[in-house]
Amino acid sequence: MRVPLWLILALVALGPAAAQAAPPPPRPYAGQGVLALHPAPWAERAPIPVYREPGLQRIAEPEPGALPRLAGDGGEPLVAVQASRGGWLRVAYDDAGREGWLKPPRGWEYRPWEEFLPGRLVRVFPGMKKALYALRGEPREGGAETGALARDQEVRVLRVEEDWAQLQAPWGWFRWRDGDGRLTVSP
Repeated sequence: MRVPLWLILALVALGPAAAQAAPPPPRPYAGQGVLALHPAPWAERAPIPVYREPGLQRIAEPEPGALPRLAGDGGEPLVAVQASRGGWLRVAYDDAGREGWLKPPRGWEYRPWEEFLPGRLVRVFPGMKKALYALRGEPREGGAETGALARDQEVRVLRVEEDWAQLQAPWGWFRWRDGDGRLTVSP
């Protein structure tokens, strides 16, 4: 069976176009807080032991810089914390989203979202459903819409009530975490 030349050329031409049209990666899950990996000269290259349960059954030893980041630069990356128990934190330790427990070294700082977001400048994620950009007069889904945010817009958070953030300018309430627990803003 012979394949027509035009079909071969069409498939070759579609290859790069199909790769460019790949959907963006999903927005990260918010979890319950953020871990700031403050640098410590003595620990920069030391792997961090990760356990299946706090202190039991070591499953990985990634370097701190390899932990999947929410945001932050090389000097102070931010990592999402899914749960905490005692002094232990459950985080994703690879890009596949596998999670484990770690005991943060001295200098690393864990803060729940309610403490971390107020006063911060955050950027609204692009590519969300239109309803997620809505500003409301009060922190609830049925609240009257007072406007809408633009994709990639930077906003300052004044305070947080559950999944809602009160913004400074434009003023209003915005969902910083959607109903599936995914972030709508990048810290």
